[in-house]
Amino acid sequence: MDSFAPDSISYDHNDNDLDVIHRSGKDPALTGDLRVLHNLRASEGRSTLRGKQGDIQPMSLGILTRWMFQVCEEQKCEKEVFPQAVQYLDLYLNQFAVEKSNMQLLGAVCLFLASKMREVVPLTTSKLCIYTDYSVSISDILHWEVIVVSRLDWCLASVVPSDFLEPILHTLPFVQSQHHQIIRRHVHAYIVVAALECSLSLFFPSTVACACVSIAVQKLNLFDSTVSSDSIITFLGKLLATNPHTILQCRDQLWSAAEHTLPSCLQLETLQGSDPSLLTSRMLD
Repeated sequence: MDSFAPDSISYDHNDNDLDVIHRSGKDPALTGDLRVLHNLRASEGRSTLRGKQGDIQPMSLGILTRWMFQVCEEQKCEKEVFPQAVQYLDLYLNQFAVEKSNMQLLGAVCLFLASKMREVVPLTTSKLCIYTDYSVSISDILHWEVIVVSRLDWCLASVVPSDFLEPILHTLPFVQSQHHQIIRRHVHAYIVVAALECSLSLFFPSTVACACVSIAVQKLNLFDSTVSSDSIITFLGKLLATNPHTILQCRDQLWSAAEHTLPSCLQLETLQGSDPSLLTSRMLD
């Protein structure tokens, strides 16, 4: 079995202190097992459409999700934290009414919960209060944390698109292993775009993952001329027992969203291999 090596990342907590956060590496015994894909597919929750909720407009939700993303980027959170937090947000708003004045508080609580589920070192309530410019307090976050988890029936171990990425990469017959890292970076960037786009909240995480992989591979042009974009979607559809037409619909919507969200100059940087974390940060400026 291939070696299992942890990843690490450095955090500057202050000028005189440099901490290294050790994170688990990828286990090929898991990512190379098709049962993982099947179990993830079976564990997917219901899809939820993010739209108008009471007097809260989609534009307001877009502003909130962009703020949530900026928090994750500045705090160098795991890639899964942001889509996980948005998923909690969608699930909650799909079932319960929230006053407009409490929307940022709800977003902060969703980030707090997602970081607890996905991060080695979770976001703290004090940091989240700072990001709200102290419009919410620590006690507000802790109080709403109990409300949110209880109303979601404590079902927080949900599946997000990036959970499918590694198992999918290990099954792609038309992509060489040395290209996996650049595909990862681009797929994560497209997953961010999908989480920011309201209409894409209707699709299952597996469908979004397939769409992101399809676009990334096609944009990077990592396959030979005998492989078409339709054949990639057909392969992914069979792999995850998903209707290829649904993947195609998701891909087209995601492609359109990316074209409108990412300036053309930044798309060129992506094709040239720049870090999508910088790309997705700059697209919000």
